Amino acid sequence: MIDRLRARSAGLLVAAAAAAMIATTAARADDMMLGAALEDHLKSVAKQARSRDARQESSAISKFYAERDHKSVWLTNGVPNKRARILMAALEKAGEHGLNPAAYGLPTLKDQLNDLAKKDPVALEMRMTRVFLRYASDICCGRIQKPTKLGVFRTPRRPYTQPLLEAAAARPDFKKFVNGLAPDAVRYRRLKSALAQYRALKKKGGWNKIAGGPTLKPGMKNRRVAQVKARLLITGELKAMGKAPLTYDAALVAAVKRFQLRHGIDQDGKVGRTTLAQMNVPITQRITQIIVNMERRRWIVASLSDDYIWVNIADTYLKVVRKGKTIYVARVVVGKVYHKTPIFSKRLDHIRFNPHWNVPYSIATKEMLPIIKKNPGYLAARKYMLLTRPLDNNSAIDPHSVDWSNISRRNFPYFIRQKPGPWNALGTMIFMFPNRHNIFIHDTAARSKFRYNDRFFSHGCVRVQHPRKLALLLLKQQGWSAKRIAQVIRNKDPKRYKFKNRLWVHITYMTAWANKNGSFQFRRDFYKRDRILAAALKRSLKLKELQ
Repeated sequence: MIDRLRARSAGLLVAAAAAAMIATTAARADDMMLGAALEDHLKSVAKQARSRDARQESSAISKFYAERDHKSVWLTNGVPNKRARILMAALEKAGEHGLNPAAYGLPTLKDQLNDLAKKDPVALEMRMTRVFLRYASDICCGRIQKPTKLGVFRTPRRPYTQPLLEAAAARPDFKKFVNGLAPDAVRYRRLKSALAQYRALKKKGGWNKIAGGPTLKPGMKNRRVAQVKARLLITGELKAMGKAPLTYDAALVAAVKRFQLRHGIDQDGKVGRTTLAQMNVPITQRITQIIVNMERRRWIVASLSDDYIWVNIADTYLKVVRKGKTIYVARVVVGKVYHKTPIFSKRLDHIRFNPHWNVPYSIATKEMLPIIKKNPGYLAARKYMLLTRPLDNNSAIDPHSVDWSNISRRNFPYFIRQKPGPWNALGTMIFMFPNRHNIFIHDTAARSKFRYNDRFFSHGCVRVQHPRKLALLLLKQQGWSAKRIAQVIRNKDPKRYKFKNRLWVHITYMTAWANKNGSFQFRRDFYKRDRILAAALKRSLKLKELQ
């Protein structure tokens, strides 16, 4: 009996082995057919590629598959594998990063996965590969491929196609790999958290608009006070309505100041026009603002080192960061709306003490020429030189010797240069990071502008409030002292010193971010750059609104 069972079992094992061998052989045959069809497809696609970027991507994909004998990444034995399912799951969560799953073909792609694997495995393989490449590029470095078209002079460092595919195919923990594509930066993660929280607030109804009227002040009793309290309860600045909801009490004063701090407004504790306008910004607009700034973070995160100088135009502040921590903060003045400070990154190169100011041609002809024509003495009174040759002080002439009635913006033949000194528009020093925009950080003689809350007054350059402190911070490692800096300035001779530690200078425009204490910060979009980027993202993500 036992012998018969053993014989039967042996027979079953042989049959099973034979069936497995047949199945394996069939699977290998399917894989070989897929590989051959995939090779032909890639050759065809390479020929059809028109743009340079498309040709480069097709070439990299072809090389990747050729080096793995055209073996599928997303299919195993003709069936979507674990890697494919993990990618689908990641795409479903793209919305958490302000992206749109539909932009990657979901939910259609996920629903048709098994059918496509049977009907056209080559098409599915290529679709999955290109979806993965686009998603990986978007989530790590931004959905907008070329932000230069939006006036951002910074090119995100995108991953190369072939190494990215090789890593995706080789990593044993593909889920960890895909989840790690998003920026591994605390500031990005905080914005992601802010997006989730504001979306949760939106589901609960957001907040109601506060009625217009005169400025609300401490001690007042008004129905609008109750509206303000209700508004601040929702975003957490106020903890309770209090026993007298209509009264502007001390708790509300503190809550309003917290709100004003979070929105870059003078903290006077009153609800005036500016504060009211910010309280009445709809929650949908705040969500859009967060999504837009997550995109900006993706553009720059790969360029951030442990040490850098950060200028946020929208916030009008400069920060020096060392080993990932902010060690210095200063107010700055940035470009007017009609002289917008550009967005870019360059390395700090040198500092100039007691600089001349070579007045830009546009300022000389548009702003100064009308004054000079009325009063040629204007130049000497403000320590300007009128030169016939650029940068050559020996070519200076007397402004009174010029027949200004024959000089116009079109035929202005001179160069205006201001002498070094406390009167100089650039102040006593400039921090240079050579760039095509001719933008730099500098001291200023117009120090009164720093007292304003909204500091958009320059022609584009960045004026820093405490230049000597910044200079000492940057030169201290080179043996400088505050005394030496003061002496160089006192001598009034133009001097140039090169920095040994060439920090990155990032000129940015961030209107939303989250602090480590959990507070969410928002700034007004003075340059209307949020609006332009939001429109571009909506087009790219195929969305009516960024929500």
